[in-house]
Amino acid sequence: MISGAPGIGKTALALQAAHLTQEAFPGGCFTLGMTRPDGSPLDAAEARAQLPPANGAGRRLLILDDAVSAEQIRPLLPSAAEGVAVVTSRHGLAGLIATHGGVVHRLDTLTEEESHQLLVTTLGAERVAEEPEATRELARICGHFPLSLRIAAARLLTRPGLGIGDCATWLAADLPARLSLADEPLMSVQRVLEAALQRLSPGLMEAFLLLATEHADAGTADRATPSVVPDEVLEQLADAGFIEEGPPKPYRIHELLKIYARQHAPAPPRTRVGPVPTPG
Repeated sequence: MISGAPGIGKTALALQAAHLTQEAFPGGCFTLGMTRPDGSPLDAAEARAQLPPANGAGRRLLILDDAVSAEQIRPLLPSAAEGVAVVTSRHGLAGLIATHGGVVHRLDTLTEEESHQLLVTTLGAERVAEEPEATRELARICGHFPLSLRIAAARLLTRPGLGIGDCATWLAADLPARLSLADEPLMSVQRVLEAALQRLSPGLMEAFLLLATEHADAGTADRATPSVVPDEVLEQLADAGFIEEGPPKPYRIHELLKIYARQHAPAPPRTRVGPVPTPG
């Protein structure tokens, strides 16, 4: 099980794991997208119809990508003899883990050093050595999000005359909108965040926008306290990948998510958000 915020690299990690372990699965490796283009979930029957029938060649690896609920996934899980499933989801799917077990890997943003090393590997040590401080500033502006870093690196690789510092300054002037690639609509931080937000219920969307804008000042740059949102709503937002940590630690909201919220939230009422019913 690989979970985490939108754009954190869940699918990329699952595909990399499949590539590295493909020899252990003679029956093949298959990826099933568990949501439609509009973000609505597929049911298990629809997903199974996209899967080639087992051919007796041996165990196979299934990547069930962008799952929405445990109920959606359970009918698709192979037996140990049939193979292995890797599930990616913005949700924790704790119920699935409780009933079926498995290994859980919750992704967070990269560390400063990991971000720096990613840019060194992508751009080349020589180019980074020319602007080491600008490289670290670029990683900070990208929020240490893998998707943001990949977009910034692609821009620099396709513009060899563009300085790293100039790129960082340009991006910072209009975040997260400029973290996108003109020829690849899916490579857009703003589009990913917008699509993820639209998949929340209206009540959860309101709660997140309120929480993010309430804690947008520098003094609370990485904290979210439950002063305006009930605990049960905070838990649902954490499960959906929009906030991190939580009791006993303070909740955190990523800076890119707060910037996006400030740009798109209507002026929120100064009232406490009511409980949000649990789906299903």
